[in-house]
Amino acid sequence: MNQTDSKRPGTLIPVIPLPQYVPSRACFQCDVCCRFPEPDSFLRPYFTREEIQRAVAHGVGPSQFPDPAGCQVALVPNPVGEGYLCPAFDHSASRCRIYEARPLDCQLYPLAVMWSADRSQVVLGWDTKCPFLQTGEGRGVGGEGTEFSPLPRASGPVSELEAYADRIADLIERDETRDIFAGHPRLVGRFQEDVVVVKPLPKLTERLVRREGHPLHFSERRVPGVKSVPPSSPITHHPSPITLHPLELADRPRFEQAMRSFPTPLAAYAFAPHFIWRSLLTYSWTEIAGQVCLFAEYGDGFYMPLPPLPAELGTGREARGTGCDSFLWPSASNLAPILSACFKFMRKRNRGSAVTRVENVSEELKPVFESLGYPVKPKDPDYLYRTADLAGLKGDRYKSQRAACNRVVRTRRVRYGPYEEGLREECLALFRQWTEQKRRATHDPVARQMLADAEAAHREAFAHHRALGLVGRVARVDGVVRAYTFGFERSPSVFCVLLEVADRTLPGLAQFLFRESCRETAALGYEFVNTMDDSGLPSLARSKRDYHPVRLVPSFIATES
Repeated sequence: MNQTDSKRPGTLIPVIPLPQYVPSRACFQCDVCCRFPEPDSFLRPYFTREEIQRAVAHGVGPSQFPDPAGCQVALVPNPVGEGYLCPAFDHSASRCRIYEARPLDCQLYPLAVMWSADRSQVVLGWDTKCPFLQTGEGRGVGGEGTEFSPLPRASGPVSELEAYADRIADLIERDETRDIFAGHPRLVGRFQEDVVVVKPLPKLTERLVRREGHPLHFSERRVPGVKSVPPSSPITHHPSPITLHPLELADRPRFEQAMRSFPTPLAAYAFAPHFIWRSLLTYSWTEIAGQVCLFAEYGDGFYMPLPPLPAELGTGREARGTGCDSFLWPSASNLAPILSACFKFMRKRNRGSAVTRVENVSEELKPVFESLGYPVKPKDPDYLYRTADLAGLKGDRYKSQRAACNRVVRTRRVRYGPYEEGLREECLALFRQWTEQKRRATHDPVARQMLADAEAAHREAFAHHRALGLVGRVARVDGVVRAYTFGFERSPSVFCVLLEVADRTLPGLAQFLFRESCRETAALGYEFVNTMDDSGLPSLARSKRDYHPVRLVPSFIATES
């Protein structure tokens, strides 16, 4: 960690130069740092405006920084293997090409500044992914010294790493450094379970609260391995009506009870299609006046992927003829204060940016939002099909799909069956193959970015399909998995297709997989199949229309005036 010019804004200003904790000899042999499995990894380093300017001056292309005012760096494909690299990393020498000008985010490593698990305060921790720290054989600063005791804090003498962390914490808590974090709040990362908390940073927490009007309710809370912030701390003087909780698998029953009672076939009204994207988005929720409110955070800020949902039934207008006899539609008078609180929260967090919105407003709720003065515009609709039509593929309008299914059955030995845990790596390899096939077939930058984003979501589905209530199926061709699909029950009458991948070199396999899954769905009594929206992609829209949906289910986005 290098001393910087105290007159230069946006830089780290240590009074005493702090050398790198992990010795260079260890870094040169490391295969973890500066490498990332996904192109949009939330762990990629953040650069402030001044750090971007210095990085560009040292040879990093300006195009690697989407926002010159401050952003996470855009990664580049690893030229010698899988995954992605920081564009400042020289893989051949295992060195940083801008080491002397590396950003604060990198200077702090192997320490990390992040929100606590309950998002009540900012804490400092050490990253257990660092191989040098994993061994417990780290030496003193500069590469020589005594061994440190692995954290959390030992009862014996303070370790070398703890002493180093204390020095860094003191540095972060200084006014000039807190100003940097306040100007770039995304320098504070989200909670990571594999980062061991060392100590809280109460002054930085208070600074972010005062600067941004942090929406979380701060109170005396415990962070594992850390003493509670004393009641006299400034943190306790900034209460807010909204307390956010991180979205976890254990929250599925709460959300599915609320979503099941909501009479719309929109696929977004389910837990799984949100949870699988948690590597790309940070989800959190709160409950306000009997309504569950879900929030998602990404690089541009906070938004609501769903309108408020009833935590308990019986809080609005009765929905007749919907098959949900116990559900009552929320009234404008009930929703008004809840939406006002949610928009105020997002507006404050997003500093008034256009990202503030509520997505997936159903057609039934659209008039309620409009009556409260919220502008509502359409988004891509969901495609809804009659299951019996897709199971049978009868008539001239399904002639091409029927011929494709017959072709693959006639020319290949195809077996359709359940997804099993042991197939995860095989399915992941198929996904990567399919992604490359799709990438070669399109020059649409939006489609390409969506492909890059999707791998993490598919990984979540593979890993948690049972806990998420997903139904997974695979198609084997000559004994090898060449296609898979995952779906879920939206309601007793609607089944949703969440993910679907098929080797594009096998004509007819995608049609076969879809037909077989629809046959199974029909046998289970589902009247309709929802294949979700087309993401605004013309080619995907054409393929969905070719199956003749019985309805395009409207969905809307609500914003403030």
